Formats: sequence, structure tokens, C-alpha cells
Amino acid sequence: MDDHHELTLEDLLHDPIILTVMERDGYCPDDIRLLARHAVAGTQVWESVSLRVNARRQNRVFRASTSSACIALCS
Repeated sequence: MDDHHELTLEDLLHDPIILTVMERDGYCPDDIRLLARHAVAGTQVWESVSLRVNARRQNRVFRASTSSACIALCS
């Protein structure tokens, strides 16, 4: 039997290493969830997410804690 399971998006979005890289790049889990929902639906949303991330970068709204940054920025 194969005891390995395929990770879900939610599994990945809770991984500390992935969260660190996403925060460094200006993304939060809600950005990725939004992209995934639109990818499944076949709609285009990249520009709006990209604009949000660029605005965060310009305003230097990076916090030490990804979860607090996402609460403030992705709500």
C-alpha cells in the first residue's frame, strides 16, 4: 500500500517554508486561493492579484507574521 498522499492546496498554504517564501514575494494564502478558484473556473484574475501585491510592495507592508499580514491585507 502507498501511505503517501498528495498534498492539497490547503496543506501547502500551511507549510512554514512556503509561507515564508510567499511573504517574501508579497503574497498571502488568500491570494493563492483566489488564483486557484479562478483557474478552476477558467477566469482571469492574475492582474488584480498582481496589482494588490505591487501595492503592498510599494507601501512596504511586510510584517514578520504572515498570518497577521494576511488578516490585514487579504480581508
